[in-house]
Amino acid sequence: MSPGGTQVPLPDMATNGRATPRSGIDVSISFRTILLVAATVAVVAALVSIRSVVLLIFVSVFSVAVLSPVATWLEQRFGWSRRLASMVLVLVLVVLAAAFALMLIAAAASAVHGLSHDLPQIVDQARHSGLGDLLDREGGSLKALSTHAGDITRGVGRVSGGVAHIGVSALGAVTLVFSVVFLTLFGLIDERHLRDWTAGLLYREKRERYLRVTDRIVSTTSRYMLGNVAISVICGTVYGVTALILGLPYPLALAVIAGILDLIPNIGATIAGVIIGIVALSVSVEALIVFVIVMVAYQQIENYILQPSIIGKAARISGFTVLASVLAFGSLFGLVGAIIGVPIAAGLQILVEELTAGRRARIAAADAESPDEAVTAT
Repeated sequence: MSPGGTQVPLPDMATNGRATPRSGIDVSISFRTILLVAATVAVVAALVSIRSVVLLIFVSVFSVAVLSPVATWLEQRFGWSRRLASMVLVLVLVVLAAAFALMLIAAAASAVHGLSHDLPQIVDQARHSGLGDLLDREGGSLKALSTHAGDITRGVGRVSGGVAHIGVSALGAVTLVFSVVFLTLFGLIDERHLRDWTAGLLYREKRERYLRVTDRIVSTTSRYMLGNVAISVICGTVYGVTALILGLPYPLALAVIAGILDLIPNIGATIAGVIIGIVALSVSVEALIVFVIVMVAYQQIENYILQPSIIGKAARISGFTVLASVLAFGSLFGLVGAIIGVPIAAGLQILVEELTAGRRARIAAADAESPDEAVTAT
């Protein structure tokens, strides 16, 4: 202590008697870094605020990747221009989609009307069955249901009358569909120009690499999705014909539902089979047993014959990655995400393989040289 009571720093022997200076960390952030962070946050916030538009653009770009090889084939096969081939292709797809949608709407409306008309008779038949007698003795549930069957049918009628109100909100969905259609059409027409323009911004080595990677991604995406659509058509046909033979109600609508759900890899056909199985059970137990046999047999054929021969190795990813991508993208984007999850995962895998190709080649070369060095050392 000094005479005035002030503490004097003790000398440090490691520093030759000099006092040790205080240590600290100086942090400096440039104005450019602050602007970059602020711009990044603003861009992310803007994308979140227009996430529905971003999803539309994403789906359109994906559709362009799937349909681009088909448009190229139409050009080469019929000698059409890119614009004409794109317009014909998109028009055919719109007509098919509209036909499927009208088919489902007509089946749903007929089902609602049939249910409101036949519900009292169905409940009365159930009451006079053995199971119905047991349920009535235990709690009288079917008797109460029979009493209020008229109220239920009137409620169904009111719900059906509300379809016009739902149609007003459906106008927004129609607008979204037309937005995707026209974005896909213009994307197909301008796809080559955009790729060439982007490649022109790169030097030769990176330009060739960019074109090679984009060609692989487009080819993989298109081959997988078109093959998946072909398999789904087969699935819908098999399930629909089976439903028709078994006398199930609305077999055409069931076929369309099965075909759409079969687009979901691995689990789509099973989900469709469960739905149709419930419908078959409403007809008879024998119909359910026959349909289960057909479903199991078809799934074996699809897994071991159709997928290897039609899709082949278009998406060379493991079963775990397939299921994980279906669950992840399905939770983000619903049914559309579950359908497009696998080709997106395949495209990301191609991109990662290309970016790590040089490193993997150097590691392989080093591993090849290691045994020789070990032999020389001995």
